[in-house]
Amino acid sequence: MAPGLPSTARLARFCQKLNRLKPLEESSMDTSLRRCLSTLDLTLLGVGGMVGSGLYVLTGTVAKDMAGPAVLLSFLVAAVASLLAALCYAEFGARVPRTGSAYLFTYVSMGEIWAFLIGWNVLLEYLIGGAAVARAWSGYLDAIFNHSIRNFTESHMGVWQVPFLARYPDFLAAGILLVASAFVSCGARVSSWLNHTFSAISMIVILFIIVLGFILARPHNWSPEEGGFAPFGFSGILAGTATCFYAFVGFDVIAASSEEAKNPRWAVPMAIAISLGLAAGAYILVSTVLTLMVPWHSLDPDSALADAFYRRGYSWAGFIVAVGSICAMNTVLLSNLFSLPRIVYAMAADGLFFQVFARVHPRTQPSGPGGSPAAKETRHFSDPVGAPNSSPQHPSQHLPHAEAELPDVAALYLLAAGWTHRVFWLRDLAQQGEPEGATGADDRTLCGVPQWQ
Repeated sequence: MAPGLPSTARLARFCQKLNRLKPLEESSMDTSLRRCLSTLDLTLLGVGGMVGSGLYVLTGTVAKDMAGPAVLLSFLVAAVASLLAALCYAEFGARVPRTGSAYLFTYVSMGEIWAFLIGWNVLLEYLIGGAAVARAWSGYLDAIFNHSIRNFTESHMGVWQVPFLARYPDFLAAGILLVASAFVSCGARVSSWLNHTFSAISMIVILFIIVLGFILARPHNWSPEEGGFAPFGFSGILAGTATCFYAFVGFDVIAASSEEAKNPRWAVPMAIAISLGLAAGAYILVSTVLTLMVPWHSLDPDSALADAFYRRGYSWAGFIVAVGSICAMNTVLLSNLFSLPRIVYAMAADGLFFQVFARVHPRTQPSGPGGSPAAKETRHFSDPVGAPNSSPQHPSQHLPHAEAELPDVAALYLLAAGWTHRVFWLRDLAQQGEPEGATGADDRTLCGVPQWQ
């Protein structure tokens, strides 16, 4: 074998360790995070993640272009399919009450490489979802002011002609993300209180839409003269189901917050079931009254509810719908940003992400990027590659910290320095080859990191 190349035995052990499972701890309730969320908190987090702007936009789009009045069946079938996935989350959340959601569940059941891929997919979901909601929030507010924000930005900044980018920089969306991130970084209790406020307003608006919508209902709009109940047939209902399914994906925020729940074995399954039931009921009832108020083929896909009330002579109700839509977008944005740092924290604590992201803010008791990471989550894992391993000379410290939060600029500097150090360390290791007598330690280490069997 050429000098410096790993042996076949090392490659075999490396492949085996890619599929190793994370062992479950004997006492899964022990955690260095503060358990402060009740069943109500988790339920409202789940409702806020599912009942968002899709209620005000998705119902009209699916009804007009895919299913007609049978959109309520599309939401019903999508809710049943989501319930099957929710039951899996509920069982895992009760058995493994740790932060990490789908990433952690994959780690304990399938293996490390799959957990790594799932973790990055979940991060991508939250990043894109948060950016999309902030962009929608900005566009909605801009439309209220007759697009004066867009015109001002284009006149002073110019128009970009770059593929895959917007025509102009959306500073309002960036500011919304920063403000929401600031609230999320204050901890779980502050984020939960803010989510309670917006969710309560959103549910009151939804109740108003349902009650007034049934008062203004016209059963004739489902008659054969208007195209019937299912004008697109069974294929249209299934096509609408595929789109409506994405309205229910927000319940994973409950599983991501299970390590901060007071009684996760009871609260997580109950919160998932209740929030999914409330979201399904809201979508089905709102889509029902929407298609009963006005003919399905005349709906405005961009603002179906507000336009429906306006056409029935209740233009003032459009302002209430606008308030509910903004509150719903706020709850979805908070849900995405609330879950994002917890997934990063879980991956960093497991050694699959940079260790600097496993540190928390000093105001919540422990030190920040320059302090110590959470010891309770990292006792099965090592320090970053090339750093000293945990030993009597380098003991781990248990820190009763509270909530993880997004890293600051110092954390990014440490991240860049640590990455540069790792690149050069791995290059030197490859050039030197494996020294004699080091094969015995390889059973316990992978690239200098202690592993479990």
